[in-house]
Amino acid sequence: MSAGGRSVYWFTRGCIWLLSKLLFRMKVEGSANVPRSGGVLICSNHVSHLDPPLVGTACPRMVFHMAKRELFKVPALHWYMGRIGTIMVHRGQGRQAINDAIDYLRKGRAVIIFPEGTRSKTGVLMQGHSGAIVIAISADAPLLPAVIIGSEKAMTKGSKAIKSVPVTVRFGEPYKIAYEGDRTHIPAEVKERELRLLMERIEALLPEYMRSSAEDKAEWYGANKVGG
Repeated sequence: MSAGGRSVYWFTRGCIWLLSKLLFRMKVEGSANVPRSGGVLICSNHVSHLDPPLVGTACPRMVFHMAKRELFKVPALHWYMGRIGTIMVHRGQGRQAINDAIDYLRKGRAVIIFPEGTRSKTGVLMQGHSGAIVIAISADAPLLPAVIIGSEKAMTKGSKAIKSVPVTVRFGEPYKIAYEGDRTHIPAEVKERELRLLMERIEALLPEYMRSSAEDKAEWYGANKVGG
């Protein structure tokens, strides 16, 4: 990121922080769990358009986001995201975004990803996808589970209005996947197992009303594979 990009990043981050306090009385829990240096993949639930800026602002270090290609078609967002090093994701062609995220992590940066891949309409945690696992194992970087609570009420899916409601961002404990195999060809069973464990760690940070049902988890990850 250029010096100009860093200036844009920290200026907008300061503005978002001020707004998050005024509008949402945002609370940040577990910030001490965020590694202050080195690559780390922050994995959060996703319930609102507000999640990327709020989770990023709650993180006590510079972070980089992954955003769908469609957002880059908006001129102002294209300019802004280009300046702050946002990783572009092409739906159905995500390999380049994965490679970019791996590169960022190897360079000691923090990257935020939403393993569900899209926003939950109900606020309840949805099925995760294994991209986060591939990135973390390939980069040999730790995963940091995180959640945002309340933004689903601040800006519901399909709505452009923002309501002033309390929002909490909570960071869990970082952990590293123990894997000694070929990091360029990760077995499907490893990706499935580690995805299940990651989603369990994310879910454990959520209040009960935002947790998936046992029936859904059994369907997504296999009967008796997911706790709860």
